[in-house]
Amino acid sequence: MKKIIALVLALAMVLMVGAAFADITITNTNSRISISGKTYNAYKLFDSTHTGTAYSYTMSTTSQFYSTNLLAAADADNKPTSGMAKVLWDNFTFTAVPGDTTKVNVAAKNSFDVRQFANDMQQYLASKTADASGTVAEGAETVTLDADDKGYYLVTGGADATSGADPTALVSAVIVTNEDPDPSIQPKADAPTLDKKITGVAEGDTVIDGAVLDTAGVAAVAKVGSTVSFELDAVVPDTTGYDRYTYTFHDTMSSGLTFVPGSYKIKFGSNDATTITPTVDGQSFSYTVSLETLRTYDVGTPIVLTYKATVNSDALTYDKENNTANLEYSNNPYNNTTEHTPDDKVYVIDINLDVNKINSGKTPLALASFKLYRNTNEYYKWDSTNNVVTWGADTEESPADVFTTDATGHLTQQIRGLDKGTYYLVETVAPEGYNLLPDPITVTISVSEANNQVTYSATFGSDAASMTNGVVDLTTATTNNKQPVATGTVLNQSGTVLPSTGGIGTTIFYILGGLLVIGAAVILVARRKAQN
Repeated sequence: MKKIIALVLALAMVLMVGAAFADITITNTNSRISISGKTYNAYKLFDSTHTGTAYSYTMSTTSQFYSTNLLAAADADNKPTSGMAKVLWDNFTFTAVPGDTTKVNVAAKNSFDVRQFANDMQQYLASKTADASGTVAEGAETVTLDADDKGYYLVTGGADATSGADPTALVSAVIVTNEDPDPSIQPKADAPTLDKKITGVAEGDTVIDGAVLDTAGVAAVAKVGSTVSFELDAVVPDTTGYDRYTYTFHDTMSSGLTFVPGSYKIKFGSNDATTITPTVDGQSFSYTVSLETLRTYDVGTPIVLTYKATVNSDALTYDKENNTANLEYSNNPYNNTTEHTPDDKVYVIDINLDVNKINSGKTPLALASFKLYRNTNEYYKWDSTNNVVTWGADTEESPADVFTTDATGHLTQQIRGLDKGTYYLVETVAPEGYNLLPDPITVTISVSEANNQVTYSATFGSDAASMTNGVVDLTTATTNNKQPVATGTVLNQSGTVLPSTGGIGTTIFYILGGLLVIGAAVILVARRKAQN
């Protein structure tokens, strides 16, 4: 009896060990997602046995995944044509076990793609009973599922975004083979993000202080001909479980900006930036980081891609310039599908100047001409060869540009491509019959940014200029894409007859001459009377 009891107890211990054979551990190490409070389920598809490196799989005929038409190899007309059975039949062959009707042999077909299979099976698991289930404790990032036996499992679950990942793009179906008594997996749930910003504006080698309007780098002011520096910020994604991964930067700018060749660089973490050659197509470029490169760095390592662009003559329009970027990334470890991060847009804005030339009766005056200068002897000039605004001395060889008013009193061509600062508008020709302005007009342009709005203001002398499109909306939903225009009123006084001062001039000579003529006539008449 003692031997029998000992044998029974030994068998019970074996059964207890077997009952908790598979401890499937899910652990999240990605700081950009959290599995706290999430429930994970494990579904056993097949039983498995192995000897050394040889593995074999069977499916019980009582399994919730089994259907009679899976044994359709001998009768093609009876094969599954839809649903979960078709997914299984497309990926595996099922053959009868001689002398055993309780199970069928299972072998993967040559076309078997574990990622695609898991993705196709995911939709059918919700209606099935999990063989093991576990909920992650609040504040924890790991959970263990106690499965009952060796086998081939599908594990599903979810995750929440914590730092920018897109929760709608999370994928959490994972294939697990349970030959290892204690397999460990990570949730395949990570959506990269992209941050686009302007980091600086330079005119030649001179960096323009205050040209970037906000700390987020959403907007900047830049003259035509200036160079604008851009930056794309991302991080190394979690590529665990992927054997192919798409990670491509896409960037498109409006026609008023031109890429600077050779300015593209990429930096991983604290490493030095290296020059790269993206694929450039007109106003767009793309650059792909290989899976091999991504796996060289830890998940979460910053990736910084920088480049420069110049503000060209197309910016001399009435629209602000914009630059849009997104990141294309793989979103499913089981197929080649990709997602794009939301478009991130930044703006480069210049301002136009106009005048409202009137007389004291507020009648518009045509044919008044002006030149614009900033610092001493730096006049506005358009370089038609290089299509940029330049500033230099007003000479006969290189004259400054002249802007003339039309019948409405406004400039026939607005002075375009300016940024904030102080300028001087000098009248060089006054309308006929009017006096030339004695002094230049000081024009001051100011700009501020708050709550995704850039607000411009300007003064002409001591008077505030009127602003058209003075508030620029930086949101992607804006319908106002126009640049701001500052219009200042310029008053001209009509000319008058200049007053005379000093002596009596020639008047006395006319009077004396007249008296002499009269005197001569009187004398002539008197002499004739005397002779008579």
